[in-house]
Amino acid sequence: MRSLQRAATGVYAALTAQITATTALVIFEETRGHRLAQQLASFGGDPNAPGAAEVVGAVTVFAILMMIVVATALIAAATYLVWLRRARPNSSATSVLAAWLLPGVNLIIPPLLADWAWQHTDRQGRTRWLTLLTTWWTSWLIVLWILLIHLPGSAGLTGLGPSELAMITLAALLCATTVREITTSRVKSRAVSHTPSPMAQFRRTAGSTRKIA
Repeated sequence: MRSLQRAATGVYAALTAQITATTALVIFEETRGHRLAQQLASFGGDPNAPGAAEVVGAVTVFAILMMIVVATALIAAATYLVWLRRARPNSSATSVLAAWLLPGVNLIIPPLLADWAWQHTDRQGRTRWLTLLTTWWTSWLIVLWILLIHLPGSAGLTGLGPSELAMITLAALLCATTVREITTSRVKSRAVSHTPSPMAQFRRTAGSTRKIA
């Protein structure tokens, strides 16, 4: 059970790093990105064009930020899959990966995996849990739409802005909340299952008393 809690902590840390990196990228986009995109367009891809050397520093910063954002996103995905595998020990690593990586399947099965993991807990507050799960997955689908459809046609270097950052942050927070909900419930369920009932405690005490007598 401690391994599940450690995996959950890894998810929280990775999501925090991802949002921090994305925030830094959005700040760069808002303060420098639009002007940099115009400058790069005016150079026509020629590194020897007049003024091209002046933007090398900004381009380098942008490239580093992009690499950090991609790296933190991959780490967040990996830590979540590790946590999900531990939350559902009966599922193979291959099935968990397939649920998230196969096109089409990854739009439907991932929330079902989370729900199946929740069903191994004390299963209290079903309506609240389904509301949380649905809200999280809806926000994640909106993020996918932003990344795959909305951003490619946007202006600037990435097209990311405060509204896109807000939605990405919301999806990350809801993801962390679902992880916390399942992890906490699993820990409580295990604690209850290992706590002897009052009758068992009475019998144990009575047996000890008889031995002493």
